[in-house]
Amino acid sequence: IAGNNYDYAYAYMRLTMELRFPILFENSFNAWVLAFAEAGNAWRNIDNYNPFNLKRSAGVGLRVTLPMVGMLGIDWGYGFDRPDNSTVRGGSNIHFVLGQEI
Repeated sequence: IAGNNYDYAYAYMRLTMELRFPILFENSFNAWVLAFAEAGNAWRNIDNYNPFNLKRSAGVGLRVTLPMVGMLGIDWGYGFDRPDNSTVRGGSNIHFVLGQEI
């Protein structure tokens, strides 16, 4: 759309590490807890790309797989860095997960 004030990122980098621990594995019901660490950022111009300038977060979560529903989950994460042009850190956040991310 011409004339809008949207900013777009043309380059991004995302790194994720996840450790899962099974709680219950039945034929049709699976449950596990997890811990994760992530880092990532996006840049408006490929010339500004810097793989050492990443925003970091970590957290814990719970996942369950139900028949005919799929994967459901809840995560608590903490953002350690300040988003661009912000004076406060990302801080504590709760996320709900529906489906599986690839």
